[in-house]
Amino acid sequence: MLDLAIRNVFRQRTRTALTVVGIVIGIAAIVALGSISEGLSQEISKSLELTAGKIVISEAGSSGFAFGFAGSELTKENLDEILSVSGVEDVVPQIYAIGPLSFGGPAWIAIGLEPSKIIYFTGENIKIESGRELEDGDGEIAIIGKTFSENQDLEIGDFFTIEEVDFEIVGILEKADISDIDGSIIVPLDALQEVLGTDTFPVVYAIVEDVADTEIIGEGIKDVNEDFNVLTSTDIARQASEIVNQIRIFTFGIGAIAALVGGLGIMNTMIMSVMERRREIGVMKAVGATKRKIVMQFMTESVIISFIGGIVGLVLGTIAAYLMGFLLRFFTLGAVTLPLLAGSLGFAVLLGLVGGLYPSMKAAKLDSVDALRYE
Repeated sequence: MLDLAIRNVFRQRTRTALTVVGIVIGIAAIVALGSISEGLSQEISKSLELTAGKIVISEAGSSGFAFGFAGSELTKENLDEILSVSGVEDVVPQIYAIGPLSFGGPAWIAIGLEPSKIIYFTGENIKIESGRELEDGDGEIAIIGKTFSENQDLEIGDFFTIEEVDFEIVGILEKADISDIDGSIIVPLDALQEVLGTDTFPVVYAIVEDVADTEIIGEGIKDVNEDFNVLTSTDIARQASEIVNQIRIFTFGIGAIAALVGGLGIMNTMIMSVMERRREIGVMKAVGATKRKIVMQFMTESVIISFIGGIVGLVLGTIAAYLMGFLLRFFTLGAVTLPLLAGSLGFAVLLGLVGGLYPSMKAAKLDSVDALRYE
């Protein structure tokens, strides 16, 4: 049956090829777009490791975590309020600058931090690979992530510009495999505030003495100032999960629509095949083929078409995912995971089964005498 099915599939090569292309486009779209959400999910999981023991505070009504806390303006007085809460060990104010750099790359985010508190951003395991760390009293000085250095071909002593002010690169961080760190530009907090002409902070991280008390301390910070928007690591994980799920649904939805179009192509091809092979079906029934055998024959052909399209789609989708990662290397890289590949191939086979079901049943119901008379 398998040998006969393969021969029948390639009997009309052009039509089969066009049907396969429909499946290929759909499955490639699922893999390529799905890799974005998978990569984002992995990056968020890595980044959340750095939020343990930290509470994120911004001004109520600001844009929130996903959009850089735009509209939030915390003051030095607010820092004192947060420090006054029992269980808060330290506060880490941050400020951001967004804009095209002097070497013509895409927009990037420079992070302003107090030099003595950079460890709270990078973690204890990430050290300076070359050059030196930022020091108290530094002015227009910066350290950058390893990936950012490689992508932009930047070395110690090079400059980039923020708001028409040149910052000299004095240090490059070790490889961290976390985009927030590897793609970072870290400058002294005071220097960036001076460049931007501000004395406020969009976000402040509160470092807690005991991680187990994070939720309780978070409530204490809310009680100190009702204008604070407080996010614990649990809150951040929940929000991040919601964002990733929404992106995953959106990207898989686009790919699924494209794949369903390919599934309709399979149905159309199999219906045409049934119409062209009515005499063949009559002969098969005349020599004893049961309805089940007829259904299995056409379903096998349908699955073969979808399986071929699925395999080619996986290959092209994987290539597209890594190509997007290369072209958009400044952002989150796509991650082609085994569950993504298995799910995409399974979806392709399912399309073959569904697309071939109606034509197969139609073939099985043909009257053998009428089929033999068909010209």
